[in-house]
Amino acid sequence: MSAEPVVFFAGPEDPAGAVGPMLERSGFFGRVRRRKTVGLKVHFGEEGNTTHLDPAIVRAASIALSFHDLQPVVIETTALYRGRRQTAAGHLELAREHGFGPARTLAPLLILDGEEGERSYDEPLNSELVPVARLAHGLRRIRHLVNLAHFKGHFVTGFGGVVKNLAMGLSAKAGKLEMHSNSKPAVDADRCVSCGKCVDYCPVAAIGFDRYVAHIGPKCTGCGGCLAVCPQEAIRVKWNAASESVQRKMVEYCRAVLRGRAAFHFNFAVNITRNCDCDNHAQEPVMPDVGVFGSLDPVACEQAAWDRTEANLKAIYPKLDPGVLLDAAEAAGLGSRRYRLEEL
Repeated sequence: MSAEPVVFFAGPEDPAGAVGPMLERSGFFGRVRRRKTVGLKVHFGEEGNTTHLDPAIVRAASIALSFHDLQPVVIETTALYRGRRQTAAGHLELAREHGFGPARTLAPLLILDGEEGERSYDEPLNSELVPVARLAHGLRRIRHLVNLAHFKGHFVTGFGGVVKNLAMGLSAKAGKLEMHSNSKPAVDADRCVSCGKCVDYCPVAAIGFDRYVAHIGPKCTGCGGCLAVCPQEAIRVKWNAASESVQRKMVEYCRAVLRGRAAFHFNFAVNITRNCDCDNHAQEPVMPDVGVFGSLDPVACEQAAWDRTEANLKAIYPKLDPGVLLDAAEAAGLGSRRYRLEEL
Protein backbone atom coordinates (compact mmCIF):
# COMPACT_ATOMS: atom_id res chain seq x y z
CA MET A 1 0.00 0.00 0.00
CA SER A 2 1.45 3.37 -1.02
CA ALA A 3 2.16 5.99 1.64
CA GLU A 4 -0.23 8.88 2.02
CA PRO A 5 1.03 12.07 0.31
CA VAL A 6 2.42 14.79 2.52
CA VAL A 7 0.72 18.18 2.68
CA PHE A 8 2.91 20.82 4.28
CA PHE A 9 1.16 23.46 6.37
CA ALA A 10 2.21 26.85 7.72
CA GLY A 11 0.13 29.39 9.60
CA PRO A 12 -1.14 32.62 8.01
CA GLU A 13 1.38 34.99 9.60
CA ASP A 14 3.91 34.94 6.74
CA PRO A 15 2.60 33.22 3.57
CA ALA A 16 5.58 34.26 1.47
CA GLY A 17 7.97 32.90 4.07
CA ALA A 18 6.48 29.41 3.69
CA VAL A 19 7.18 29.11 -0.03
CA GLY A 20 10.90 28.33 -0.04
CA PRO A 21 10.88 25.87 2.87
CA MET A 22 7.96 23.89 1.43
CA LEU A 23 9.61 23.62 -1.97
CA GLU A 24 12.86 22.48 -0.35
CA ARG A 25 11.31 19.88 1.95
CA SER A 26 9.07 18.43 -0.75
CA GLY A 27 11.91 17.25 -2.96
CA PHE A 28 10.57 19.28 -5.89
CA PHE A 29 14.03 20.55 -6.84
CA GLY A 30 15.21 16.98 -7.31
CA ARG A 31 12.67 16.64 -10.12
CA VAL A 32 13.93 19.60 -12.16
CA ARG A 33 17.28 19.82 -13.94
CA ARG A 34 19.34 22.99 -13.60
CA ARG A 35 18.75 25.92 -15.95
CA LYS A 36 15.22 24.80 -16.79
CA THR A 37 12.31 27.26 -17.00
CA VAL A 38 9.67 26.93 -14.28
CA GLY A 39 6.26 28.54 -14.77
CA LEU A 40 4.82 30.32 -11.74
CA LYS A 41 1.03 30.23 -12.22
CA VAL A 42 -0.75 32.96 -10.29
CA HIS A 43 -3.94 35.01 -10.69
CA PHE A 44 -3.21 38.75 -10.79
CA GLY A 45 -6.73 39.76 -9.74
CA GLU A 46 -9.32 41.62 -11.77
CA GLU A 47 -9.36 45.43 -11.79
CA GLY A 48 -10.91 46.54 -8.51
CA ASN A 49 -10.07 43.29 -6.72
CA THR A 50 -7.98 43.84 -3.59
CA THR A 51 -7.73 40.35 -2.08
CA HIS A 52 -5.62 38.61 -4.74
CA LEU A 53 -2.35 37.03 -3.61
CA ASP A 54 0.46 39.29 -2.45
CA PRO A 55 3.17 39.63 -5.14
CA ALA A 56 5.69 38.93 -2.36
CA ILE A 57 4.60 35.28 -2.63
CA VAL A 58 5.67 35.17 -6.28
CA ARG A 59 8.94 36.91 -5.40
CA ALA A 60 9.65 34.27 -2.76
CA ALA A 61 9.09 31.51 -5.32
CA SER A 62 11.42 33.24 -7.80
CA ILE A 63 14.16 33.50 -5.19
CA ALA A 64 13.82 29.83 -4.24
CA LEU A 65 14.00 28.75 -7.89
CA SER A 66 16.93 31.02 -8.72
CA PHE A 67 18.90 29.58 -5.79
CA HIS A 68 18.72 26.22 -7.61
CA ASP A 69 19.79 27.74 -10.93
CA LEU A 70 16.27 27.62 -12.37
CA GLN A 71 14.60 30.31 -14.49
CA PRO A 72 11.24 31.50 -13.09
CA VAL A 73 8.63 32.98 -15.39
CA VAL A 74 5.21 34.19 -14.24
CA ILE A 75 2.50 32.79 -16.50
CA GLU A 76 -1.19 33.56 -17.12
CA THR A 77 -3.79 33.57 -19.89
CA THR A 78 -6.45 35.97 -21.11
CA ALA A 79 -9.89 36.01 -19.48
CA LEU A 80 -13.08 34.78 -21.14
CA TYR A 81 -15.17 37.75 -20.06
CA ARG A 82 -15.07 41.47 -20.80
CA GLY A 83 -12.50 43.56 -18.95
CA ARG A 84 -8.85 44.51 -18.99
CA ARG A 85 -7.75 40.90 -18.62
CA GLN A 86 -9.52 39.98 -21.88
CA THR A 87 -6.41 40.89 -23.90
CA ALA A 88 -2.74 40.16 -23.25
CA ALA A 89 -1.76 43.84 -23.29
CA GLY A 90 -4.48 44.82 -20.84
CA HIS A 91 -3.76 41.85 -18.62
CA LEU A 92 -0.04 42.63 -18.40
CA GLU A 93 -0.74 46.28 -17.66
CA LEU A 94 -3.11 45.35 -14.84
CA ALA A 95 -0.61 42.81 -13.46
CA ARG A 96 2.01 45.55 -13.16
CA GLU A 97 -0.51 47.86 -11.48
CA HIS A 98 -1.24 45.14 -8.92
CA GLY A 99 2.46 44.80 -8.14
CA PHE A 100 3.34 41.75 -10.24
CA GLY A 101 5.88 43.49 -12.47
CA PRO A 102 9.34 41.92 -12.93
CA ALA A 103 10.98 44.43 -10.59
CA ARG A 104 8.84 43.07 -7.74
CA THR A 105 8.52 39.39 -8.66
CA LEU A 106 12.05 38.97 -10.09
CA ALA A 107 10.61 37.13 -13.09
CA PRO A 108 9.27 38.07 -16.54
CA LEU A 109 5.52 37.93 -17.21
CA LEU A 110 4.07 35.88 -20.06
CA ILE A 111 0.49 35.61 -21.34
CA LEU A 112 0.48 32.19 -22.96
CA ASP A 113 -2.54 32.24 -25.29
CA GLY A 114 -1.90 35.21 -27.59
CA GLU A 115 -3.23 38.76 -27.58
CA GLU A 116 -6.92 37.75 -27.76
CA GLY A 117 -6.70 34.24 -26.33
CA GLU A 118 -6.72 32.79 -29.83
CA ARG A 119 -3.51 30.74 -29.65
CA SER A 120 -3.99 27.21 -28.38
CA TYR A 121 -2.87 23.64 -28.86
CA ASP A 122 -4.83 20.40 -28.55
CA GLU A 123 -4.02 17.86 -25.85
CA PRO A 124 -5.94 14.63 -26.61
CA LEU A 125 -7.53 12.94 -23.60
CA ASN A 126 -9.04 9.48 -23.31
CA SER A 127 -12.24 11.02 -21.99
CA GLU A 128 -15.82 11.15 -23.23
CA LEU A 129 -16.37 14.36 -21.28
CA VAL A 130 -13.37 16.20 -22.77
CA PRO A 131 -11.97 14.32 -25.77
CA VAL A 132 -9.47 17.10 -26.51
CA ALA A 133 -8.32 19.81 -24.10
CA ARG A 134 -7.56 23.19 -25.66
CA LEU A 135 -4.59 24.56 -23.75
CA ALA A 136 -2.70 27.85 -24.02
CA HIS A 137 -0.18 27.59 -26.85
CA GLY A 138 2.79 28.88 -24.84
CA LEU A 139 2.39 26.16 -22.23
CA ARG A 140 4.00 23.72 -24.65
CA ARG A 141 7.41 25.20 -23.84
CA ILE A 142 7.00 24.90 -20.06
CA ARG A 143 7.48 21.48 -18.50
CA HIS A 144 7.75 22.48 -14.84
CA LEU A 145 5.20 24.40 -12.75
CA VAL A 146 4.81 25.99 -9.34
CA ASN A 147 1.08 26.40 -8.83
CA LEU A 148 0.37 29.44 -6.62
CA ALA A 149 -3.38 29.28 -5.98
CA HIS A 150 -5.51 31.58 -3.85
CA PHE A 151 -7.99 29.33 -2.03
CA LYS A 152 -11.43 30.99 -1.75
CA GLY A 153 -15.12 30.43 -2.42
CA HIS A 154 -16.68 30.18 -5.87
CA PHE A 155 -20.31 30.53 -6.90
CA VAL A 156 -20.17 27.70 -9.46
CA THR A 157 -17.86 25.13 -7.88
CA GLY A 158 -18.06 25.93 -4.15
CA PHE A 159 -14.35 26.66 -3.88
CA GLY A 160 -11.48 27.50 -6.17
CA GLY A 161 -7.96 26.26 -5.49
CA VAL A 162 -5.08 24.51 -7.21
CA VAL A 163 -7.17 22.53 -9.71
CA LYS A 164 -9.07 25.59 -10.92
CA ASN A 165 -5.88 27.67 -11.04
CA LEU A 166 -4.40 25.25 -13.58
CA ALA A 167 -7.54 24.16 -15.45
CA MET A 168 -9.12 27.54 -16.07
CA GLY A 169 -5.89 29.46 -15.75
CA LEU A 170 -3.84 27.61 -18.37
CA SER A 171 -6.52 26.80 -20.93
CA ALA A 172 -7.07 28.94 -24.00
CA LYS A 173 -10.40 30.76 -24.35
CA ALA A 174 -11.86 27.83 -26.27
CA GLY A 175 -11.08 25.61 -23.31
CA LYS A 176 -12.58 28.02 -20.78
CA LEU A 177 -15.71 28.16 -22.89
CA GLU A 178 -15.91 24.36 -23.02
CA MET A 179 -15.68 24.06 -19.25
CA HIS A 180 -18.52 26.58 -18.78
CA SER A 181 -20.72 25.21 -21.55
CA ASN A 182 -23.28 23.45 -19.31
CA SER A 183 -23.79 26.29 -16.85
CA LYS A 184 -26.03 28.53 -18.96
CA PRO A 185 -28.58 30.42 -16.84
CA ALA A 186 -32.16 31.62 -17.40
CA VAL A 187 -34.17 34.60 -16.13
CA ASP A 188 -37.12 34.38 -13.75
CA ALA A 189 -39.55 36.87 -15.34
CA ASP A 190 -41.44 37.37 -12.09
CA ARG A 191 -38.33 38.64 -10.29
CA CYS A 192 -36.70 40.69 -13.08
CA VAL A 193 -37.13 44.48 -12.62
CA SER A 194 -35.40 45.54 -15.88
CA CYS A 195 -32.50 47.20 -14.04
CA GLY A 196 -30.09 46.26 -16.84
CA LYS A 197 -27.15 45.29 -14.65
CA CYS A 198 -26.86 41.89 -16.31
CA VAL A 199 -27.01 43.51 -19.74
CA ASP A 200 -24.20 45.89 -18.87
CA TYR A 201 -22.09 43.12 -17.36
CA CYS A 202 -22.37 40.39 -20.00
CA PRO A 203 -18.92 39.95 -21.60
CA VAL A 204 -20.33 38.64 -24.89
CA ALA A 205 -23.44 40.85 -25.19
CA ALA A 206 -25.71 37.80 -24.92
CA ILE A 207 -28.38 39.50 -22.78
CA GLY A 208 -31.08 41.86 -24.01
CA PHE A 209 -34.67 42.75 -23.15
CA ASP A 210 -37.84 41.08 -24.35
CA ARG A 211 -41.00 42.90 -23.17
CA TYR A 212 -39.06 44.53 -20.31
CA VAL A 213 -37.66 41.23 -19.08
CA ALA A 214 -34.00 40.31 -19.47
CA HIS A 215 -33.48 37.51 -21.97
CA ILE A 216 -30.30 35.41 -22.29
CA GLY A 217 -29.63 34.49 -25.90
CA PRO A 218 -27.64 31.77 -27.67
CA LYS A 219 -24.35 33.72 -27.50
CA CYS A 220 -24.17 32.95 -23.75
CA THR A 221 -20.89 31.26 -22.78
CA GLY A 222 -22.12 30.08 -19.39
CA CYS A 223 -19.55 32.07 -17.40
CA GLY A 224 -22.16 32.72 -14.69
CA GLY A 225 -21.20 36.32 -14.01
CA CYS A 226 -24.76 37.59 -14.48
CA LEU A 227 -25.86 35.56 -11.46
CA ALA A 228 -23.38 37.42 -9.30
CA VAL A 229 -24.44 40.93 -10.42
CA CYS A 230 -28.26 40.52 -10.41
CA PRO A 231 -29.57 42.36 -7.32
CA GLN A 232 -32.97 40.61 -7.51
CA GLU A 233 -31.61 37.04 -7.74
CA ALA A 234 -33.69 36.74 -10.89
CA ILE A 235 -31.13 34.74 -12.83
CA ARG A 236 -31.06 31.06 -12.06
CA VAL A 237 -29.18 27.99 -13.14
CA LYS A 238 -29.64 24.28 -12.48
CA TRP A 239 -26.82 24.30 -9.98
CA ASN A 240 -26.42 20.60 -9.41
CA ALA A 241 -26.03 19.77 -13.10
CA ALA A 242 -24.06 22.90 -13.99
CA SER A 243 -21.68 22.75 -11.05
CA GLU A 244 -20.97 19.05 -11.44
CA SER A 245 -20.25 19.47 -15.15
CA VAL A 246 -17.82 22.35 -14.58
CA GLN A 247 -16.04 20.50 -11.79
CA ARG A 248 -15.60 17.32 -13.81
CA LYS A 249 -14.36 19.23 -16.85
CA MET A 250 -11.90 21.18 -14.71
CA VAL A 251 -10.45 17.89 -13.51
CA GLU A 252 -9.95 16.77 -17.11
CA TYR A 253 -8.28 20.04 -18.03
CA CYS A 254 -6.05 19.85 -14.97
CA ARG A 255 -5.08 16.35 -16.03
CA ALA A 256 -4.17 17.68 -19.47
CA VAL A 257 -2.08 20.50 -18.00
CA LEU A 258 -0.14 18.20 -15.66
CA ARG A 259 0.52 15.46 -18.21
CA GLY A 260 4.28 15.15 -18.58
CA ARG A 261 4.97 18.03 -16.20
CA ALA A 262 6.54 18.21 -12.74
CA ALA A 263 4.60 20.50 -10.42
CA PHE A 264 4.32 21.67 -6.85
CA HIS A 265 1.00 23.06 -5.63
CA PHE A 266 0.23 25.77 -3.07
CA ASN A 267 -3.17 26.69 -1.67
CA PHE A 268 -2.96 30.03 0.10
CA ALA A 269 -6.00 30.05 2.38
CA VAL A 270 -5.74 33.73 3.29
CA ASN A 271 -8.16 36.55 2.47
CA ILE A 272 -10.76 33.84 1.90
CA THR A 273 -13.58 35.57 0.04
CA ARG A 274 -17.02 34.51 -1.14
CA ASN A 275 -16.03 34.58 -4.81
CA CYS A 276 -12.91 34.36 -6.91
CA ASP A 277 -10.36 37.03 -7.76
CA CYS A 278 -12.14 37.59 -11.09
CA ASP A 279 -14.62 39.79 -9.19
CA ASN A 280 -14.01 43.41 -10.15
CA HIS A 281 -14.69 44.87 -6.71
CA ALA A 282 -13.28 44.64 -3.22
CA GLN A 283 -14.55 41.69 -1.20
CA GLU A 284 -14.52 41.13 2.55
CA PRO A 285 -13.10 37.84 3.82
CA VAL A 286 -15.80 35.42 4.99
CA MET A 287 -13.65 33.74 7.65
CA PRO A 288 -10.31 34.17 9.42
CA ASP A 289 -7.12 33.35 7.55
CA VAL A 290 -6.12 29.68 7.81
CA GLY A 291 -2.62 29.46 6.34
CA VAL A 292 -0.62 27.88 3.52
CA PHE A 293 -0.94 24.32 2.22
CA GLY A 294 1.67 22.88 -0.13
CA SER A 295 2.09 19.47 -1.76
CA LEU A 296 3.33 17.56 -4.77
CA ASP A 297 -0.18 16.05 -4.79
CA PRO A 298 -2.84 18.52 -6.02
CA VAL A 299 -5.79 16.48 -4.71
CA ALA A 300 -4.34 16.20 -1.23
CA CYS A 301 -3.59 19.93 -1.30
CA GLU A 302 -7.23 20.70 -2.19
CA GLN A 303 -8.60 18.27 0.40
CA ALA A 304 -6.45 19.70 3.19
CA ALA A 305 -7.58 23.27 2.46
CA TRP A 306 -11.23 22.18 2.12
CA ASP A 307 -11.08 20.33 5.45
CA ARG A 308 -10.20 23.62 7.18
CA THR A 309 -12.73 25.78 5.34
CA GLU A 310 -15.69 23.52 4.56
CA ALA A 311 -17.96 24.66 7.40
CA ASN A 312 -17.73 28.32 6.39
CA LEU A 313 -17.91 27.93 2.62
CA LYS A 314 -20.63 25.29 2.74
CA ALA A 315 -22.79 27.74 4.70
CA ILE A 316 -22.49 30.20 1.78
CA TYR A 317 -23.07 27.63 -0.98
CA PRO A 318 -25.21 24.87 0.57
CA LYS A 319 -26.41 23.58 -2.82
CA LEU A 320 -22.92 23.06 -4.22
CA ASP A 321 -20.86 19.94 -3.65
CA PRO A 322 -17.09 20.36 -4.17
CA GLY A 323 -16.74 16.70 -3.32
CA VAL A 324 -17.56 16.09 -6.99
CA LEU A 325 -14.23 17.65 -7.98
CA LEU A 326 -12.29 15.88 -5.25
CA ASP A 327 -13.74 12.48 -6.10
CA ALA A 328 -13.27 12.98 -9.84
CA ALA A 329 -9.68 14.16 -9.40
CA GLU A 330 -8.81 11.13 -7.29
CA ALA A 331 -10.53 8.78 -9.76
CA ALA A 332 -8.61 10.39 -12.64
CA GLY A 333 -5.30 9.60 -10.95
CA LEU A 334 -4.36 13.19 -10.10
CA GLY A 335 -3.76 12.31 -6.47
CA SER A 336 -5.25 11.16 -3.19
CA ARG A 337 -7.92 12.60 -0.88
CA ARG A 338 -6.08 10.96 2.01
CA TYR A 339 -3.00 12.80 3.20
CA ARG A 340 -0.57 13.35 6.04
CA LEU A 341 -0.31 16.94 7.30
CA GLU A 342 3.19 18.10 8.23
CA GLU A 343 3.48 21.49 9.91
CA LEU A 344 6.52 23.68 9.30
